[in-house]
Amino acid sequence: MSSTSTGRRAEYAEQTREAIITAARELFTERGYFATTVNQIAERARVAPATVYAVTGGKHGLIATLVDRWSTAPIVAERGALITASRDPHEALRLTAEAVRDMRIAYGDIMQTARSVAPHDKAVAESLQTATTRYRASLNSVADHLNNLNALGVDLKTAQDILWFHFGYTGFATLVTETNWTYEQATTWLTTQTAQALNLHKPRELHPG
Repeated sequence: MSSTSTGRRAEYAEQTREAIITAARELFTERGYFATTVNQIAERARVAPATVYAVTGGKHGLIATLVDRWSTAPIVAERGALITASRDPHEALRLTAEAVRDMRIAYGDIMQTARSVAPHDKAVAESLQTATTRYRASLNSVADHLNNLNALGVDLKTAQDILWFHFGYTGFATLVTETNWTYEQATTWLTTQTAQALNLHKPRELHPG
């Protein structure tokens, strides 16, 4: 078999996998995880139901893949690097709020699906726990950075909890989904409230001598 044929097969296999994942994501959002069947996913992806199982492991495999994609999205590392490069604590906090906002815009549907299913499904709960650990670690690194800048008016553990309270699963969801704020309004308000709760201040400059 030629390398061209092998390459085309691999490309087709990846396209098929992506079509199944996209179909599952759409249907989980539209109908709910439990109300969605593998047959429905297969029909939307234009493949056989057996292909869904073979390629993605069925519904459990699909939601695990979606949760992993959300929690390991490149934006996490990219924005994290920008945040830790900032020497201005207020700018670092603003960048954090914007990163969380953009993650919610891109992956909020997956977050909602996983959180609604987790209490009723052990496998999904495990996937969500892994994602939550990664999520909290990212916010904890922001607290560490602010602490290293000597910009916190609270202890480190309290700062971590405050960041999770405002920028965890519920902050943007409550303001945007439940109260119909715009993302811009929510980002501004959450940033201001978090800065106040952290008693955030610019670090004192050290003068030589």
